[in-house]
Amino acid sequence: MIKNYLKIAWRNLLSHPTTTGIHILGLTIGLTTCLLILLFIRNEWSYDRHHKLGERIYRVNEITTTGGEVERSGTTPYPLAAALRNDFSDWSKITRIHADRDVRVMVSRDKILLEDKVLFAEPELFDIFDLDMVSGNSRAILNQPNQVILTESTAQKYFGTISVVGKTLKLDNKVTVQVAGIMHDIPSQSILNARMIVSFPTMKDYFELGVEQWGVRSGGSVFVLLPEGRSPEQYTTRLAAATRKYFAEERGTTHQLVLQALHDIHFNPDFDGSKFAPPISPTYLYVFGIVGLFVLLIACVNFINMSTARAMTRAREVGVRKVVGATQGQLVSQFLGEAFWLAGLSAVLALALTYSLLPSVNDFMQKQIGFRWDESIIFIAVLALLTTVLAGMYPAFFLARFVPVNVLKTHAEPGRGGQAWLRQGLVIFQFTISLVLAVGVLVVYRQMSYFREKDLGFSRNAIVTVSLPETKNLTPLGQELRQISGIDEVSFALGAPTSGNNFGTDMRPDPTNEDKKIGISLKIADADYLKTYGLKLLAGRFLEHRDTLAISGKIPEKDRRYVFVVNENVVKALGLSRPEQALGRKIRAGINDITAEIVGVVKDFHSSSLREPIEPVVMMNFPYFYRTAGLKLQTTNYQKTIAAVERTFRKFYPEGLFEAKFLDQSLQEQYDEEERQFTLLRVFAGLALVICCLGLWGLATFIVQRRTKEIGVRKVLGASVPGLVALLSKDFLKLVFAALVIATPVAWYAMNQWLKSFEYKIDIEWWMFGVVGMLATLVTLLTVSLQSIKAALMNPVKSLRSE
Repeated sequence: MIKNYLKIAWRNLLSHPTTTGIHILGLTIGLTTCLLILLFIRNEWSYDRHHKLGERIYRVNEITTTGGEVERSGTTPYPLAAALRNDFSDWSKITRIHADRDVRVMVSRDKILLEDKVLFAEPELFDIFDLDMVSGNSRAILNQPNQVILTESTAQKYFGTISVVGKTLKLDNKVTVQVAGIMHDIPSQSILNARMIVSFPTMKDYFELGVEQWGVRSGGSVFVLLPEGRSPEQYTTRLAAATRKYFAEERGTTHQLVLQALHDIHFNPDFDGSKFAPPISPTYLYVFGIVGLFVLLIACVNFINMSTARAMTRAREVGVRKVVGATQGQLVSQFLGEAFWLAGLSAVLALALTYSLLPSVNDFMQKQIGFRWDESIIFIAVLALLTTVLAGMYPAFFLARFVPVNVLKTHAEPGRGGQAWLRQGLVIFQFTISLVLAVGVLVVYRQMSYFREKDLGFSRNAIVTVSLPETKNLTPLGQELRQISGIDEVSFALGAPTSGNNFGTDMRPDPTNEDKKIGISLKIADADYLKTYGLKLLAGRFLEHRDTLAISGKIPEKDRRYVFVVNENVVKALGLSRPEQALGRKIRAGINDITAEIVGVVKDFHSSSLREPIEPVVMMNFPYFYRTAGLKLQTTNYQKTIAAVERTFRKFYPEGLFEAKFLDQSLQEQYDEEERQFTLLRVFAGLALVICCLGLWGLATFIVQRRTKEIGVRKVLGASVPGLVALLSKDFLKLVFAALVIATPVAWYAMNQWLKSFEYKIDIEWWMFGVVGMLATLVTLLTVSLQSIKAALMNPVKSLRSE
C-alpha cells in the first residue's frame, strides 16, 4: 500500500512540473543552507573535544582590576608555572607555553617562510593534551634548548619529506633549532593547533624581554591537569593565597587567578582565546542556526501555501477517493508521501550541492570544516524528515478533511475563506524574515563604509609598512631608503598607529603618588613618525633625533634623558583643559618605570580598531623596538618603488623575509570578521528573498487561474491593463506592508545589539527601513506582475469560454 501511495504521489508531482520545480528549488536552497550551517556549528563545537582528559584540563587566567577597570586575560606571567608547581603539588601536571605568530623560518638561504603558528612548550604538554609523536621522544626533546618538533605537514612543506630529523631551522634570525622529532598534525579544531613545537628553554635566547620576570606577559599561558574528581571551585582559596604571595602589591591594582575549563576557552570572548584560535561567542552560533532554520522555514511555507492554494484542484480527487472507501489516514499518508518525495529529492540535491560548495565556504570563512558522508547523510536525512513534517503535515490533514458530498456537488473552493488568513499569515512571516535580513545588510554595509571613511587621526594613503627582522643597521638603511625617488618619508617604529604593536601599561600622572594610575598604550616611534603618518601636533614639539642620542646605550642609565609625546586623552586624564598645560609635566610609565617630561601633544588618533575607544597614548623613542619601517610613497609607480625597497632590504637583511603591506590594506584586515558577516548576511538575505519570490510567483499563478473569469468580465466592462495589474497586486502589497511593520522593531533591536560591540558606530535611521520597504515593494510588484500582466492581456473571449 505504501508503495502505491508513493507511486501515486510521484505521478501527481510529475503532472504539475512548475509547482514541483518551485518546491524542489526552494527546499534545496533551504536544506543546503541548513546543512552548511550545521557543519559549521559542529566544527566549532568540536574544539578540543578529542582530548581524553579534556574535562580535567584548565587554563590559569588572570583578572586585573585597576581604577575600576577590569581586564581579563588568558595570558599570565611566565614564572607562574614554577610557582604553581611549588604550591600545588597535588595538581597532576602543569605546563607553560608561549604562542607566537608570523615567525620567519629560514629553511635554507634561498627558502624563507612565514610560519603563523609556532608554539614554545614544556614537556608536560604531551602529558596533558593528546598529541601523537611519529618519531622522537617528546619529553627529551622539549627538555633541551634549541630543539623543535615539526608536524608531518610542516615537514613536507619545508623539506618535501618527513624524514627530516637532524635538519636545522632559524627562527626570526634569532635562534637556530634542530629538528628532533615529528608528530601527527594537530586537529584544526584546537586552540593549540601549532605547526611546530619548540622546546621552552629556547625562549631564553628567542624572547628579548626574558621569561623570568613577573611583570612580562606576552603570549604566555599556563595549563594544568586537575586531579580526578576535583572541581576548580575547590581551589579558589588556595589560588587567592598564591596571588597574594607571588604578585607584587600595587596600590590601586588587584590581581586574581581563576581556572578556565579547556572546553570554555573557544566560546568565552571575555577572556582571550589563543593566538591560534580567537574565541567565538556562542550567540554567533545560535544566530547562524536560527537564520538557517528560518531559510528552511520560508521554503516550507511555500509548500504549505501552494498546497492549500491548489485545494480546489485536489478537492474532487479527495472526494472520489473517500467515496470509494479511502480513509482519512490513507489520504494523509498519500499527501505526506508527496511531501516525502519532494523533501527526499531536495535532500539529495542539497547533499551534492553542499559537497561541491564546502571548499569555497572553507576558503571564505578561513576554516577547515570537514565533510564526512556518513555524518552528512544523517544530518540531511533528519532535515528532510523535519521538512516533510513541517511542510507536509498541515496540507495533508487539510486536504484529507474535505467532505465528499460538499466537494462533489459544488464549485466552491473548500476552505477558501477559512484558510486565506493562514496563507496571508505565512506570506507575512516570510517577508518579515526577509526584511529583517535586508535591513541587517544595509546597516552592516553602512557600518563597514563608516570604517573605511572615518578620519582616524592619521594618514592612511600611499603608506607601506615593512617588517624588519632585526634592529641593526637602521641608520644606513634609512639613508638608502630616503634616496629612492618614489619615497617621501621614512620612519622606524614598533608599528603603525593602528598596528596593535603597542605596550599596554600604566601611567602615574604624579610620580610621587603611587595610588593613582591610568592605563595607557605606550607607542615606540622615531622622530619621523609624525611626518610619515601625518599626525597633527597640537602643542610643543614631536620627538627629535637628539632624543634618541640622549638615551644611547653608551650613556650611563642614570644620565639618560627620556621624553614623552602624548595624545589629547592623556591631557584629559591629567585633569588639564588645554594641551599647552601638559608641556613640562613629568609622568612615570610602567615599562621600566621611566619618568620623563612631556614635550609635545598630538591630536587623538585611533591606536586600535574602531571597536575600541581611543586610549591615552604615550609615545617615546626606544630604538631597541624599532621592528617596522613606515614608508610614505609618492602616488605614482608603486610597483617600481616597492621593488627598489626590496632590493635595499635584501642588501641589509639577505636572510630576512621581505614583507611589504599597504597601511589601508592592514586597516581593512582588522575588520575581516565583519566583512565575512556582511557577505554571509547578504547571501542569507538574498536566498530568503529568492525563496519568497518563488512562493509569490506560484501563489500569483494560482490566484490568476482562479480569477480568470473575473478578469475576463472586467475587461469586457472596460477595465484597463494597469487597473487589472493593480487589482491583482494590491493584496500582496498589503502583506508586504504588514511584514514591514512587524520587521521594523525586530530589525532595529537586532542591529542595535550588533552595533553595541563597536565604540564608534552609525545611527540606525528611518530612511533605511524606507529603502528596504521600497525594495520589497518593487520586488513584489515585479514578481506578481509577471502573472498579472499575462492575465490582463489575455483575450476575454478565451478566459470566459474556459469557464
